[in-house]
Amino acid sequence: MGTRVTLSPGGYAATLTVDDDIDDRARPAIEGAATGLPPSVRRLTLDLARVDFVDSALLHLLLTVDGCVTGRGGLLRIVGLHRQPRRLLALAADVRPEANWKVYLGSPGPN
Repeated sequence: MGTRVTLSPGGYAATLTVDDDIDDRARPAIEGAATGLPPSVRRLTLDLARVDFVDSALLHLLLTVDGCVTGRGGLLRIVGLHRQPRRLLALAADVRPEANWKVYLGSPGPN
């Protein structure tokens, strides 16, 4: 349960696997794991394949983590989006298109 971080050889990429639903209780630990990565990490994959439910905490999480990764000149991508998290991102993209939520909607769903 929780989160797991896997670093690539050389430490330039990492995968952050989330094993629980994302809400305001879970968000601080996930953010801490993402923002606490070594400065060498330029590509971060957020694996949400085991996340069935999210609330607005996902949006806050993505803003924080994306800002951290892009601030290093890196890239954040999401994999494993289930139906409900994908719907939340689609709604956010409709309401606030300037936030560029659509970039995450192209992410592959769970295997």
